Amino acid sequence: MRRRRYPRKPDSPPADISPRRSRPPRTAGRDGEPDEPGFFGFWRRYFYHLRRYLVRGMLVWVPLIVTLWIVWVAITRIVGGIEGLIRWFVTYLNGVGGRVPSLRFLTVIEYTPGLGMLTAILIFLTTGLLARYLVTRRLIRLGEVLLARIPLINKVYRAVQQTRDVFVGRGAVFQEVVLVEYPRRGIWAVGFITAEGDGVIPQTHGAPLTAVFVPTTPNPTSGFLLYFPPEEVTPVDMSVEEAMKLIISGGALDPKSGPLLEFIADDDVPF
Repeated sequence: MRRRRYPRKPDSPPADISPRRSRPPRTAGRDGEPDEPGFFGFWRRYFYHLRRYLVRGMLVWVPLIVTLWIVWVAITRIVGGIEGLIRWFVTYLNGVGGRVPSLRFLTVIEYTPGLGMLTAILIFLTTGLLARYLVTRRLIRLGEVLLARIPLINKVYRAVQQTRDVFVGRGAVFQEVVLVEYPRRGIWAVGFITAEGDGVIPQTHGAPLTAVFVPTTPNPTSGFLLYFPPEEVTPVDMSVEEAMKLIISGGALDPKSGPLLEFIADDDVPF
């Protein structure tokens, strides 16, 4: 028995789905400014400019605020410690004067706020004046030797001392900014020449070598001491201070570029 075949119905046309009416696409004006007409566009432009002005003001004030905060913390710690020591000493003298009748005049001594600041200035000024003389320098070296023999303290003191020598430029530790190929050919690193000419290392090597300190980012107080032939060292037209800024910022701050204030004034705030 044959199966009866029915003619196939033609495919029905797709339903007419009309797109929903939507708002016109947002367009960007100058520097990414919203350029949408209407009520919502007005408020978007308003908050856009409000955010830019807020960020611009923060970029102007943040360096000053951070600088003042660091100075305030340093002064508070140093002066506060001296103030506490003076307050304790005055209290101790008053107690001695109260217990010993012949020293009763010590009870008249009173603590005056602000002595810590005055004492700190006098200590720094006196130390700077006395450090000019040979006897004082020998005493300072003797104190450094004693600190170097105390465990744990010697490492902290030595690290702070080396950091001071690096940033103050004591003895011209960093002579010149250079570029060297490190850690392999084709990769360049910023370094500082610390020594040139003959020495133990060049004499052992049998040829002239240049000592280059390659610091790490963003902490330039640590790094690698490398020796290169003089012909493999490329000088850079940059001061040590500018190179330090470049290293600490991870290459984001170009010393040859204009100041940040001009960048803000040119309406190029990337927000």
